[in-house]
Amino acid sequence: MFKKFDGIIVDEVICYEETVKMKLPKDYKEFLLDTNGGQFIDEIHMFWVDELKENIGIDVLFGFNQVRSLCLNSWYNEYGEELPEETIIIGNSINAGLILLIWQDDWKGVFLWDHCLELEQSTEEDCLYRISDNFDLFFNSLQISA
Repeated sequence: MFKKFDGIIVDEVICYEETVKMKLPKDYKEFLLDTNGGQFIDEIHMFWVDELKENIGIDVLFGFNQVRSLCLNSWYNEYGEELPEETIIIGNSINAGLILLIWQDDWKGVFLWDHCLELEQSTEEDCLYRISDNFDLFFNSLQISA
């Protein structure tokens, strides 16, 4: 089950776009305004990564939250300097890294970033894996683990 964080966050979204110097894609922005992110509880939800040929569990999609580990701003403050332009951390997987949204002119989509090299296939140079072309495709593809 996906448990929304809730809260009225219109002003936070506007400030966040200014902070990250990026206009959020419409589908992701609507998701944030509707849910303020949330956590997957009671059941393990998975997403497929073609390049890895495996399902990866998802823990949380960040929002604007008082809990530092669940807050988009905290993650941007911690990793923003390491990320390419127009890239934000939007969530956390289960033991496989962070979920990124990249929205550059020539490179768009949702990606898994194995920044801690947890996956056997990952190396320092090759630890970014495409999940989907946009946020809606990503979110709608999440499945409950059997």
